Amino acid sequence: MTMQKQKIDKIFKLTNRELWIVTAGTPQQRGGLLATWVLQASLDRASPVLVAGIAPNHFTRELIDDTGAFATHLLRQSQVDLALKFALQSGRNVDKLAGLRVSETETGNPVLQDVLCWLDCRVFARLDTGNRIFYWADVIAGEQQENSPPLTEQELLNHTDDDIRARLILDRESDIEQQKSQYNEWRENLPPLLRPI
Repeated sequence: MTMQKQKIDKIFKLTNRELWIVTAGTPQQRGGLLATWVLQASLDRASPVLVAGIAPNHFTRELIDDTGAFATHLLRQSQVDLALKFALQSGRNVDKLAGLRVSETETGNPVLQDVLCWLDCRVFARLDTGNRIFYWADVIAGEQQENSPPLTEQELLNHTDDDIRARLILDRESDIEQQKSQYNEWRENLPPLLRPI
């Protein structure tokens, strides 16, 4: 990485994003992943909208596409182990929700009960940018369990050992490599709607 790219990366690390567990499921399959790209996307409190960016190679992305819905969860600062459970395994190989208190939402999403809060979301728009698939979703239900700050990316990293940090970094680098050609192709072939004026 060039010196300029290192400076830019250092600036982005100042943001210390909240960590979200995103879940989705069908009666036959369920899954979830740890995400940092989840944002409120509407100013209108009467019509709440959320946008989530999910890597295309993840099992949870397949479930979202199959169901048209997902749930998001903010974690308590003490829930580092839960965050790692959803970050270090693939839902293709293991049921990450096994052993957890889970209920089902109106949309059929699995919802973790022992978290800071959750939102149930129904997708109304999707944009595939090669390295992320962005889902715009109406938030149709939610519940807050307590009033405390959520777990953030830097707090997670501060509470993990060198081996875990190395695994998280390796997973991110693997995602980047898998998606690089699709992302470059998307940028080279932007639809007219997305091109600068």
